[in-house]
Parts: sequence; structure tokens; C-alpha cells
Amino acid sequence: MPGMNHNPTGLLLKLGGLVLATAIALGLQARERATLSDNLYAYTVAESPAGGTCGFDYIPLGQAGVPVPLVPGHAKADDDDGAALLKLRQPFEFYQLPALSLVVSGNGYLATADSLAVEDGSDFSNDCDLPARGDNPASTQNRIYVYHDDLRPRAGGAVRQAFFARCPRPSALGADEACTVVEWDGFERAGPVPSTQPLRAQAVLYHASHEIALQYASMDDSRAATATIGLQGFDGRTAREASCNSSRRRTPRQSICFFDPRHAPAATVAGTRPRG
Repeated sequence: MPGMNHNPTGLLLKLGGLVLATAIALGLQARERATLSDNLYAYTVAESPAGGTCGFDYIPLGQAGVPVPLVPGHAKADDDDGAALLKLRQPFEFYQLPALSLVVSGNGYLATADSLAVEDGSDFSNDCDLPARGDNPASTQNRIYVYHDDLRPRAGGAVRQAFFARCPRPSALGADEACTVVEWDGFERAGPVPSTQPLRAQAVLYHASHEIALQYASMDDSRAATATIGLQGFDGRTAREASCNSSRRRTPRQSICFFDPRHAPAATVAGTRPRG
């Protein structure tokens, strides 16, 4: 019949060639992506105790703390998967890109976005080996994972934020600079058994040096055994992972600091390398 291929062997060879070419192309793309993410924009990470580089100096918000009411970011989100849009008093540069607002998620992360339509904050499933694509219905891949897990507030638990023209916790550069603090106080991992103690954690964002200090005054019972802590940016093309589903667990009264490459302190204690 016209148009019928009478050479099945030739057809199979052609198909095999296409499959091989596709596999090679995908392999090259994956290798190129890994190389890019390793070198695209490498934040330096340090953990307390690290001298003056990354000390634990938790900032009590007190009267300066403003409640951040969380609401379900989309119609089908659970009540404990709430989020809020936080307008910043000053821009904050994240992976060199100035952010004027952040979405605060009740599940322990911040995302650079200007509305809940862009990032709904409902991502409760943490991922290891950053960068990883967020799987909530509306998601941006530029995120600060303070303590990303399926979290819920205990009775009286809340998210608060504060802006300080002179940050009470000096940056590693020792400069008097402004900072924004976002705190999750009284949270625990969602599950059938309540935690015996709450999570109290905060992100300190410095507006001049662009340093990010994550501080943990207390840990819930999971102690980050199912949580992701780190950064990812450039639409999820590069990341800096501090820990994920950590078997050694995290401890209270600890800080993890991320330093912008343009303002890295002279001496830092290296953590994990950028991941791709």
C-alpha cells in the first residue's frame, strides 16, 4: 500500500537513533544544569558557633513584633497551610534580585513573590537535594527554607515580623544596617502526636549586606529530621542546602548563616556545597 514502510529493520534503527540522541541531549542538559547550579551564584554558609561570623543572637521581637495573619493561599488549602504577603520596608536582594515583598508560609519558608496568586505558601512537602521544584498549585522557586516541613501552629502559635533600622543582631560585616525579622513561634510538625515543645525560629534578612541568618531558639520534637533548611534562587536553577532530613538532628540555640558572594566575611566555616 502507498505510504507503508516495507523496511521494519530500517524503521527500528531510526527509532533507536532518535532514542539515543534524546538520551545524549538530556544527559548534556543535566550535566550543564549541575555545572551551572554549582557555580551560578554561590552563597557561603556558616553555622554557630563560628566566632563573630555566625553567632547565635536571637532577636526578641517584643513590642516591635507585628502579627502576620496567615490565610489559606488557595481554595483547597488546609487551614494549617496558610500564607501571607509581607510588604518589605526596604528592598532585600536575594540572588542579586531585589525583592519588595515576600510570601510567608506557615510551613516554614519565605518566597520572593508579590501576591498569593504567584506563591500560595501551601507547600507542605519538603524536598531534599536542592534545588527542587515546589509542588503547590501556585509556586515560585526562589525561596528561603527556614524550616520547611508540614507544620501547624500550636495553641497561641503565630508568625510575627519586625523591621529594625539598626538591627539588634549585627551582621557578620559588623555594620549598622537595617534588617527584617520573620519569626515562627509556637509551631510543630503536623501529626497525630503533639510535640512536647514548640518550634521557635526566625529569619533575619539584612538589607545592605544581604546576609540571611536563620536562628533557632527552640526545636519541636522532630528536630529537623524531616525538614529542609537552605536557599534556592534563579527560578530554582541554583541552591545552597544546609541540611535536609538530618539524621544528626538540629539543636536549639543554633544559627545558620548564608552570605551573599559580594559581601562574604573574610573567614567563614564552610557547610555544604551548592547543589544542583
